[in-house]
Amino acid sequence: MIGSKKSLPWRRLSGALIPSLSVLSLMALATPARAQTTCSTNVPITAVTAKADDGNVPSNVLDGKPDTRWSCNGSGCWIRADLGAEKQVGAVDVTWHSGATRNYNYEVATSRDGSTYYNVAANRSARSDQAQRITFTAAPARYVRVTVKGNTTNNWASISEMRVLGCGGTSEPTPPTDPTPPTDPAPPTDPTPPTDPTPPAGGKDGFGVTMIYPTKSGGESWAMAADPTKDSRFDPQNPITKNADGSWKIKATQVRMSVFTSTGYGAGKIPTYNRDQMTSKGYMLAANDWKNIEMTGFVKLNAASDMADNFDWYARGGKHNDSVPCEGSSYKGALHYDGRTRWQKESWHVSYEQAPYKPATSSLKGRWVGFKAVMRNVTAGGKTAVKLELYLNENADKVTWKKIYDMTDAGDWGGDHGKCGASNPAMPMTWGGPIATFRWDSASDVDFKWMSVREIQP
Repeated sequence: MIGSKKSLPWRRLSGALIPSLSVLSLMALATPARAQTTCSTNVPITAVTAKADDGNVPSNVLDGKPDTRWSCNGSGCWIRADLGAEKQVGAVDVTWHSGATRNYNYEVATSRDGSTYYNVAANRSARSDQAQRITFTAAPARYVRVTVKGNTTNNWASISEMRVLGCGGTSEPTPPTDPTPPTDPAPPTDPTPPTDPTPPAGGKDGFGVTMIYPTKSGGESWAMAADPTKDSRFDPQNPITKNADGSWKIKATQVRMSVFTSTGYGAGKIPTYNRDQMTSKGYMLAANDWKNIEMTGFVKLNAASDMADNFDWYARGGKHNDSVPCEGSSYKGALHYDGRTRWQKESWHVSYEQAPYKPATSSLKGRWVGFKAVMRNVTAGGKTAVKLELYLNENADKVTWKKIYDMTDAGDWGGDHGKCGASNPAMPMTWGGPIATFRWDSASDVDFKWMSVREIQP
């Protein structure tokens, strides 16, 4: 399957109408998660629930016996710890069943009320039968949820032991009135972007949508066709239907709409996944791979089971799957259904660095918005870096765009490229990839239109 997450891939909470236990994010295979506060105090768990079980019940994770476990069959199974009251938490210890022989894909989320959850970690477990600690930025929470997106052997979620770790005892500062999502520590960023609409600089595309950057002369480009079902360069991977207003509808809870370059895609044509060699060449498959690009899409969220999930526009890699993990590199620009935004750096599938969340807008449900992700190579400190920008058109008028995120990956953001032959594990992903992807999860009804991917002059 093209572009599977991220997300987490990882990027993300697996949707359920009931509060679901966020995927437990073990950071052992990637750069260790960086907590702002050392949290090592065991916090008593008063209750534990799960999406389902096969007779190996959730309470087994609290019995201190490594030969018992909770288990659930199916990607997206979750288990949730209830601490009884809000505690300042910053880590989770998880002992995975048969952890020495398989890697589990997971996410971790926290909640103060059992309804609104925020992702705090997402990655893949290391191979070990010992407890693995997942750390994240300390935040007040009553519930900690671990969601499992299968493992390298099958789709089972299975945890032998789990505990939650607090920071400096059980008393917390008075929480703010509005819930503030926990964030990962901030990578180096440019100054806070302006909130005023960005003045048009690149003219308009074929849909009449203002371009932030002009299209490169003779560069690679793609625009959504009048009938995208007949476009060989576009693969929605799910049925799509045309609406009366000319927009299109997709009803699927896992969407990966892939856009290929004019060269097309073939995994067998990719000569190497070695990061140093790809950096030297500047591409993964071909010289016209998607690299310096502006991705645009207009979406209307009609129904979602998890408002903490998000839209992702991403590129600089190929297919994202477990069989060839080093093909799954990407920069992912995220716009969450609840109005938050951030970038993610996926070194390989699945290994993430998370930029901190920033507020961008109000809830997306029931309204059209435009969303742009821009990634372009720049020079920083005499070396090639990647400038990452996100833009929002809140009223979908095609014109009024505001910058909502602006940062640069100069090789000091973190990363795990050593798995794929890199001399510098934190290197910026300066190469292009054959596939650009419009992705979202946990949304059962979304309308979309005016999508495009354009090569821009960096």
